[in-house]
Amino acid sequence: MTKPGGDPIKNLAVPRAIAATRGEKISRTVARLVAKTIADDRLEPGAALPSEQEMANNFGVGRASVREGLRLLEAQGLVTVRQGLGGGPSVAEPTGAAFGDTMSMYLQVNDIRLAEVVEAVIQMEGLTAALAAERVARGEITDPDELESLDAHDHDVETHREFIETAVGFHDHLRQIAGNYIIALVGSALAHLFSDRAIVAHPNAWSEQERTLFSDAHAEIGRAIRAGDAATARELATAHVRESVAMTLGGHPTILQDRVDWK
Repeated sequence: MTKPGGDPIKNLAVPRAIAATRGEKISRTVARLVAKTIADDRLEPGAALPSEQEMANNFGVGRASVREGLRLLEAQGLVTVRQGLGGGPSVAEPTGAAFGDTMSMYLQVNDIRLAEVVEAVIQMEGLTAALAAERVARGEITDPDELESLDAHDHDVETHREFIETAVGFHDHLRQIAGNYIIALVGSALAHLFSDRAIVAHPNAWSEQERTLFSDAHAEIGRAIRAGDAATARELATAHVRESVAMTLGGHPTILQDRVDWK
């Protein structure tokens, strides 16, 4: 693993890090070193990492420890390991969905119900809209394309899939322009936890009335953000997500009492 224009990872303080493990599994230390190098070298998703054998040689550890460390990173959505000819480890693209899947393990062992996730989603989307509006008010969003994407087009799409993608895309964009990666990541993870478990409760096709409600709500939220009105943006986004949850669940509100199991 090589820094751009620099030395391989084995020239870093790897031996000291491995030697200082002190009861921590070597595989976890390897995982931490690989993750640190991805961050330090700013490796993009898809970038190839050294082979297991190369890492074992560079780290001075057994190949089994490297393999276990890579599996740990793969389970967290940070690394992809392809088998066979031309395979090997590479940098993955961390997503809110992957983070949500990890979060679901904690929710399951604590017997958390979907209703609690829903309330978190509602509050997080309101916060996201407010942060976006505050950035506009402070003059931090100067690219017109960032605000142009707030224009609602939900009502114009034809297929069910297009409608869902457009509606979800609106909220994804809000998280991006809110300007806080942590809030965007957690918000995306929570939205994934809800939609992955509750979207099946809605009929295959969204009615014209439902589409109009979505489109009108997105347009109102967009106007509040463009105006830099954080309080109104939060209020509108919170009310919209509450209404969206009710429409999504339809006649199956009991889903809210289901435990959030790890998938």
